[in-house]
Amino acid sequence: MFYNARLEISKEVWSQILTDREVTTESDLNILKIVYESKNHEIGASEIASKLNIPHHVLINLQISRFSKRVIHKTGVQPPLRRDGKPRWWHVPFLGYKKAGKFPWIMRPELVIAFEEVFGQSNTELVYSEEITIEDISSLSEGTVRQVFVNRYERNRKARSICIAHYGSKCVVCGFDFEKTYGPIGKDKIHIHHLIPLSEIQKEYEVDPIRDLRPVCPNCHLIIHSKREPFTIEEVREMITMSNNG
Repeated sequence: MFYNARLEISKEVWSQILTDREVTTESDLNILKIVYESKNHEIGASEIASKLNIPHHVLINLQISRFSKRVIHKTGVQPPLRRDGKPRWWHVPFLGYKKAGKFPWIMRPELVIAFEEVFGQSNTELVYSEEITIEDISSLSEGTVRQVFVNRYERNRKARSICIAHYGSKCVVCGFDFEKTYGPIGKDKIHIHHLIPLSEIQKEYEVDPIRDLRPVCPNCHLIIHSKREPFTIEEVREMITMSNNG
């Protein structure tokens, strides 16, 4: 089962919470930092305990429960509830699921954004299908070639964030909205399309996230790149219109 309940706490409120030492203690931050820096912001309590040299994951669970109770007390929002009506405290800062006896936590997308705004982006490995994320957040330069079995072009995560902030996270071609369809886990889950393919540029350049990038869903992204010279966004929109009217 995947725990994906909505929580009415915005990224702005999470930012305030992270800087309020009456709510977020140093111990809370140590745990949150480990979750944030994990691949796709996902990790289990046992792994967190190991990284912090804490003898048992139960202590991590208790710390997060205390943190969550302070968050709910501060904000007054309704926490996610179990079937018996009791709060599911870990589910305040995290989404999660059970698999093979393990229970990984995934940091809520709003909390991820707030963490980055408060503490700055790290080199967290965050990978979306068909996208390579090897970022240098000090600038918006893109296209630097690196040898990793094959040449890869850098995808700048800061540029991605600016693009989404401007255009939103709906597909600009078909309008698909991952969050509306899948709930909190779908927030900002969108591909970023370069209007000029990086493979054609063959050099580093200063990307303009608003001029050069667009959010597109994986389906439309696949169609855009279905021929050697990519289809334009307008051409794919026309395909959809013609198909729907056919």
